[in-house]
Amino acid sequence: MTTPPSERTLIYAEDLRPEDVHALETFLNAQLGRVYEEVGETGETSFAMRSLLILVCDSAGLLHTLLVVERPEAWQRAAIVREWQRLRSTAHEFNHCEGYDHDRWWNQVRHFDASDETNEQDRIRRFADVGPRPEAGH
Repeated sequence: MTTPPSERTLIYAEDLRPEDVHALETFLNAQLGRVYEEVGETGETSFAMRSLLILVCDSAGLLHTLLVVERPEAWQRAAIVREWQRLRSTAHEFNHCEGYDHDRWWNQVRHFDASDETNEQDRIRRFADVGPRPEAGH
């Protein structure tokens, strides 16, 4: 018998809250900051760590901005999924560390909401049934 997923498990990006982004960003900053301290402030590894910290901050900032949009357009919905997945997959490497929220961050979030998932599945089925469209001019 399997246990139902936790109420906190993220399935869709529409379930994301600013607190989720803040918690994940804080966790990543702590982990990356710890590594940054170990490598020191000079050298290529240090530069790479600083760049990664900037990317985490930028991704989280974009997510915070997009999450307050009342009715996000398709590109905004896709950006929410992409940026959350980018942060989540970065944190995944630290899943053994204290503070990693397995319930919230373990599963990939591939769709904004259930209708987005259904539309994608329908598109895949249509593609499988019909095959790719011929390229223009051929």
